[in-house]
Amino acid sequence: MKVIVAHSDRQYCNHLLLAIAQKGWLERFYTLFSGNKFAAWQWLLPPRVRNQLRKRAVDASLTPFIEHFPALFAADRLMSKSLADRIRFGYEWFDRAVAKHLNRNHFDLIITYENANRHTLRTARMLGKTTVLDLAQIHHRDIAEYGREFMTPEQRRAEVEHINPRKEEALSHTDYVLTLSRFAAQSMLRHGWPAERLFTVPLGVDTARFQAKADYRRSGPLRLLFVGTLTRRKGIGPLLEAMRRLPPNTAELTLIGPMADAHDLLHTHAGCFRYLPFLHHEALAEHYRQADLFVFPSLLDSWAQTVLEAMACGTPAIVSNRTGAREAVEQGGGWVIPANDPQTLAEAILRCADQPDLLANTGQKAALIAQQYSWTVYQERLQEALREIMRPTTGQ
Repeated sequence: MKVIVAHSDRQYCNHLLLAIAQKGWLERFYTLFSGNKFAAWQWLLPPRVRNQLRKRAVDASLTPFIEHFPALFAADRLMSKSLADRIRFGYEWFDRAVAKHLNRNHFDLIITYENANRHTLRTARMLGKTTVLDLAQIHHRDIAEYGREFMTPEQRRAEVEHINPRKEEALSHTDYVLTLSRFAAQSMLRHGWPAERLFTVPLGVDTARFQAKADYRRSGPLRLLFVGTLTRRKGIGPLLEAMRRLPPNTAELTLIGPMADAHDLLHTHAGCFRYLPFLHHEALAEHYRQADLFVFPSLLDSWAQTVLEAMACGTPAIVSNRTGAREAVEQGGGWVIPANDPQTLAEAILRCADQPDLLANTGQKAALIAQQYSWTVYQERLQEALREIMRPTTGQ
């Protein structure tokens, strides 16, 4: 089996690529811009630029397989002001460039990602290759529906009128879909995707870096932690509203993550949280261990990596029912509540504050559950899914 992966950015591609390369299956990794290509002279660049290059790099062992398009990347950065712009410019250019390159490779299967794959998938199909969509979210129609709660009217109009038709076209050229969770898989099934062409491969967590706390005792207010991009989609609004509804001195909240569209929410609720925009993984792991409870009331997340990181550190989680990682939480690592329900969230936090022994026991269970979601397990599940996908072709 020979596999091409085409991803305009990076996301969790590093572990997918490593899983494929371990088996000798990787033929080529196409991306819009790769930091690997500049590793030899990164030391000449300012720290801010070096950090950006690291964010767009994968494991050094994968460098020989990388092909990127830096001129297209630079043009996209000059022209794009929004996600809709990126889809029209950089992602579209990348998609067309990859499509033109496909006949230069000998491959059996291609893995692509939404918003930058309709031309690539069509061409691969014409070449008689197996096409796979690695779906980082849920079905696009459900995104538009849930988006009523967190998108502006302009954003939702762009989603429905411009973005979703591209996704529909890409799906028409897709043989198989990989999802990150049962939540995402159910979304695909609900919109008619065949179960026999659907595989669920949850993401992993670095269990060596995120290790369980040794001490589960606490004193004072309940220490709550949220980690993720500060955006309305992640449920920042309901979380801050829940904090307002708690009795005084019940809990203290720390928010960690880059700022997106939640500026006004933080301004409105100033005084009920502490905000840290960025932390390296080592410092982040310590914050997970120091927290008593992780809160992630997302309005829409097909997985939510930070939930598993917190659980691996022995910190139980409260998540919404629209968070893909709820399947790990439901095994005993915390509690699942309805999305966009600040009152229920406040009541759940209050129960945890009143039952420290329950909190400690749940945290210990959370750490054990997270061990089932290591990156090694993810890679094994992905490899098995690809074998199953190719079995009708290979006859094995």
